[in-house]
Amino acid sequence: MHRYFTIMATFVVALFAFVIVLGFKADLAHAKVHIATAFFLVIAILFVHSLVIFFLIGSGHAIREAITERPWSKPYLSKINLFRLKSFPWALGSMVSGILAAWSGAGSHTGVWSTQVHRGVAVACLGINLLAFVAEWLQLRANSSMIHELQAKLDAEGAQALEAPAAQEV
Repeated sequence: MHRYFTIMATFVVALFAFVIVLGFKADLAHAKVHIATAFFLVIAILFVHSLVIFFLIGSGHAIREAITERPWSKPYLSKINLFRLKSFPWALGSMVSGILAAWSGAGSHTGVWSTQVHRGVAVACLGINLLAFVAEWLQLRANSSMIHELQAKLDAEGAQALEAPAAQEV
């Protein structure tokens, strides 16, 4: 998952850069393009970060089902919670910052407040998302490594279980 996440995060960052360039060039001619691409950007931000949350929930559930009965499972089960604790606040904060940037953009467009407020919120949103992408990528990579390690352990247990009856027949 961390490899797919890298592609998605890179796309979001590139789209973010495009939206910010359009925003700083914003005049009446570019405003519609900025609003349309910013809308798509917020959808992309919500998608990527919610995908991380759902992936970690789903993979954690699958891991729990696979190893709960085993005597060596405790350290792995605690790692699942650690992955979530280190990534969920960043993911949720990024989603909220994207919504706030859109909200402040609507306020700026309607004249409720100046464009400087929206620009500040948008730049903060970019910073939060960049930090979140790093934190989430690190946790997804660690989760992926743990899954590979657990798969090797479970495969080894399965191979031993298949060899045990064959040894008793001899």
